[in-house]
Amino acid sequence: MPTGETISTTPMLPSPSTDKYRLGPLVMEKLWRGDHQNPDLNQGPYSTSLAFVEAMAKNEISYVERNADSRMNFYRSSTEPQCPSEAVGLLKRYLNVANAMVPVPGSETSKDITSSTLWHPDLHLDNIFVNPKSKRITSIIDWQWSAVLPLYYQARIPRAFEDPGLILDGAQVSDLPRDYAILPCDERTQCDVMRRSKACQQFYELETSRKNPRHWNALQMNHLELRRRPTRLALGLWDNDNLFFFRKALMEIKEQWTELCPDSGQCPITFSEQELALHAYEEENQQGIGGILKLFKDRWSLSTDGMVDPAEFAQTKAAIDDYRNVFLESADNEAERELFSKLWPYQDTGS
Repeated sequence: MPTGETISTTPMLPSPSTDKYRLGPLVMEKLWRGDHQNPDLNQGPYSTSLAFVEAMAKNEISYVERNADSRMNFYRSSTEPQCPSEAVGLLKRYLNVANAMVPVPGSETSKDITSSTLWHPDLHLDNIFVNPKSKRITSIIDWQWSAVLPLYYQARIPRAFEDPGLILDGAQVSDLPRDYAILPCDERTQCDVMRRSKACQQFYELETSRKNPRHWNALQMNHLELRRRPTRLALGLWDNDNLFFFRKALMEIKEQWTELCPDSGQCPITFSEQELALHAYEEENQQGIGGILKLFKDRWSLSTDGMVDPAEFAQTKAAIDDYRNVFLESADNEAERELFSKLWPYQDTGS
C-alpha cells in the first residue's frame, strides 16, 4: 500500500454511495478449498448480512451432502461413528436462528456496522512497515487472508495492540506490586511487559472510539462474539471437525435467545436429552485433553501441533511419554484405556 493511499473513507461515504455496493463474490480461501470449488456454491454477491450468514450454512450443507463420509469421533465414542447427517442437522438448525447472528435491524448503528468492509486480519508488527524518520506507516503486507465482509463480522483489536490477558470493561492498568523493587529481574520485566501490553490495548481502544466510530460501534455490539461464532464455525464445518464447538455455539444462541432476538418469541431450535448427554460427555473429554495440552504448553512451551526445538526433543518426548502412561493407567477398564489411547493428543505416526 503506497504511502499516501487510503482504503477507507473518513467521514463515511454518503448513503447513496455505499448502497450501490454489494458483498461478494467472496475470495475467502475456505470457500474455494478442494471440493468447495463447486460452481453451484453461493460465493455472492449478497444483498444483506443475513444473506451472507445463511449462504455459509447452505454452502456447507451442499458440500457435506456431496463429499462427507462417516468417521470416528473418539471424544464421544470408540465404537459408533459420527455421521454427516448430524452436521447437516446442526446446519439446518443454524438457519432457523440465523437472524440472531446479525445486528438488530433498524438500530442506529446496524447499517453502519454491516456495511461491506475490507479488513486485514493479521495486523501485527512484522506486517507493518514504518519510516523511522517520519514515524509514519509506509506499507502493510500479508494481505492473502483479507476479505470484504460485514464490518461487525471482522471487527477486533489488531494483534499489534491486543493484550493477551483479559481486559474487563472499564478496567485500569494495575499499579506495580508493592514489592516490585525487590522482585527478581525477570519478574520485574514480566510486570513491565504486562502493564505495557494492557496500556497499549487501552490506548488503541480510546483512539478508536475517538477516530474510528464505525469500528468502535462494531466492537461494542451486543453479544458480538456470540453472534458471529456460529458463522465462523460453519465455514468448513466438516473438514475442520468442528461439530462439537458448532453445537456448543448453537446451544449458547438458544440460551441467550431472548436477549439476541427480544421480539421473536420462543427460540425455534431444541436439543434432545440424548444430544445434551452426548455433548456433555464429549465436553468432559475435550476439557481433559485441553488440560493436558495446557500443562505441556506451560511447562515445555509445546504447541498443540507438537512442534519442539530439536535440541529439546528427547527430553520433552520422555516427559510426555511418562504423562501418557499415567493418563492410560487412570482408566477404569480396558475399554476406557483404549479410548484414552485414541484421545491422547500426540500420536506416534511412525514416520
